[in-house]
Amino acid sequence: MVKFIKKALILALTLAVAVCLATASFAETVNVAYEAAATENYYLTADAVTDGTSLSEYLALVYSGFTVVGDSYLQGKDGVTLLATEIITNAAEGRNADSNKTAGLASMQKEDGSFGSFDETCLAMIALKTTGTVFSSEKAVNFILSNMNEDGLFAVAEDLKTNIEATALALTVLTPYTGAETVFDAVKKAAEYLHTIQNEDGSFADGSSVTLSKVITALSDIGESPNSDIWKKLAELLLKYKNEDGSYKTYLTDEAPSPEATAEALCALHSLSSGASPLKKLMNDGKLSSYELTDILPFAILYAVVLVGSIIFWIYIMKKKQNTRTLDEAKKAYELC
Repeated sequence: MVKFIKKALILALTLAVAVCLATASFAETVNVAYEAAATENYYLTADAVTDGTSLSEYLALVYSGFTVVGDSYLQGKDGVTLLATEIITNAAEGRNADSNKTAGLASMQKEDGSFGSFDETCLAMIALKTTGTVFSSEKAVNFILSNMNEDGLFAVAEDLKTNIEATALALTVLTPYTGAETVFDAVKKAAEYLHTIQNEDGSFADGSSVTLSKVITALSDIGESPNSDIWKKLAELLLKYKNEDGSYKTYLTDEAPSPEATAEALCALHSLSSGASPLKKLMNDGKLSSYELTDILPFAILYAVVLVGSIIFWIYIMKKKQNTRTLDEAKKAYELC
């Protein structure tokens, strides 16, 4: 019994030390929870309008626990884009899916598997996957893959910046389908190519923080570590675009904050902290929640192990003292006799 107690205590102590070392090591790089809180504080104190000027900003704010006022993220949209965005935001707010809307969106899928353009198809796939609506996912995936170049980049426009951002979106959209070998290989190839076209400082294309944030988000979704040396510590690079008030600018030479850059940075920070972007969480869980039991389960288990170990230890100590006193009393009683 004594050996078992000692082993249990050693195991608990080892786990505690390991967690402390891991936390300290991570703190030396980027404390993403702190950085996300700083940006959330910007929305609270800097007179920033939390009306979700884009889908990314809307999801970032909802994921942070904000109540988004207004619906400017829907302005200027129609057809597939409007319907898919309404379905996605509806799910993010925790409301039940509108069967008429989801059925209507599914019916818009074309013979080639698309829902129109590359971006429209990606949005539609996210919306339908989030709500569990039946559609020809295999055809849709094949359409997405048909936009991939031999080098691994998803080419939907003439400029590199747009194609890098399209590649980042494709990586997120394809994550639920990586069980298929063709999809897995395509995702791996795209990630490897993104690595080869990094600028010397680790940024991409023209050095936009928006592009950088989208790549960070996508890499987190596919299980990569964006802040590793392999990726030239992308998270640390992103923080160079951060203003003192917690907002972000698009380019290092800018002075004014950018709503788009700030929203994408917050999405990236959420993705780094949880290992899944708001879009991936929606596709996986059908809802958007910043706090899940699985997020704290390892710490709860560690706490339980330490607590039980402490209780066993003190029981052992008290029992040992009690036995010692009993033995002493027995000796004195024997001497008196």
